[in-house]
Amino acid sequence: MGKSPIYGPVTSRRLGLSLGVDMVPYKVCSFDCIYCQIGPTKNPSVERRNFGFADNIVKAIQQKLEAGARADHITLGGSGEPTLNLETGDIIRGIKTLTDIPVAVLTNGSMLWDQKVRQDLCAADIVLPSLDAGDEETFKKINRPHPDISFERLLDGILSFSTEYSGKIWLEIFFIENINTSAAHVEKLKRLVQRIGPDKVHLNTAVRPPAEAFATAVDRNTLCAIAESIGDSTSVIAEFKENPDDAVEAELPEEALVDMLLRRPCTLNDIATALHVNPSLAVKLLDQLVARGRVTITSSGSRLYYVCKEESDFSQ
Repeated sequence: MGKSPIYGPVTSRRLGLSLGVDMVPYKVCSFDCIYCQIGPTKNPSVERRNFGFADNIVKAIQQKLEAGARADHITLGGSGEPTLNLETGDIIRGIKTLTDIPVAVLTNGSMLWDQKVRQDLCAADIVLPSLDAGDEETFKKINRPHPDISFERLLDGILSFSTEYSGKIWLEIFFIENINTSAAHVEKLKRLVQRIGPDKVHLNTAVRPPAEAFATAVDRNTLCAIAESIGDSTSVIAEFKENPDDAVEAELPEEALVDMLLRRPCTLNDIATALHVNPSLAVKLLDQLVARGRVTITSSGSRLYYVCKEESDFSQ
């Protein structure tokens, strides 16, 4: 096995401190979303495969927990669409034999038409599917799905799952300026949310650098107005609140930092909070990585992000 599929804990705007599980090799995904923070999907796929590392994942989580890792959630997601891993159900059940920490699954919802996928996810405590569009045309513009995934198929899968699942559903809607933000489109999304009946609705936008430069972020005031329109269970995802008084003066392992940046761009505050270190220590190592060309710096809005574009390889 190459790089560990376990990373973090990292800061999550929805899940607090999240111990991440990369369920598939880099960019094995059914979508090629214009806003994806880890870049484009070269070959979208809907083939579920056994990647052969379920045991490694469970063992790696056990080692993390035994080493004292703290987390609010263990989150299945990572560098692609996690439900394309045939061992998803086994991995969730294996994790739950180790700990009472809730298991969450970040999914684009594209595979929920498959009854076996829905059964696998029923073992999780929280499932966080995405629904970024209210019609086929907008769905194709934003999510650029595999040809086998139509908007109707996506929606039918989410609706079926919502009737079968006894855990919590936190639906995410990602807004892109001038694509899905019109009053008419927001009304379409509102009607779909009412049909799905999720426990929470989270509104997001392109805070981190997107795959496509034209995927423009929506301002917070607009998102707040949309949240009010959609309903009481809807909120704009807030930034994770760092606790600088809780940081420690400790050596920051290079691979721990790189593992974080392989999965998503991070700000200095993201890194310091997730890895529980003083920002000055993180900056020192980041400067070294930038000088060596292993990490680059990019901006989105007024924020600076550290990025590592190496591909993760979890094959045996």
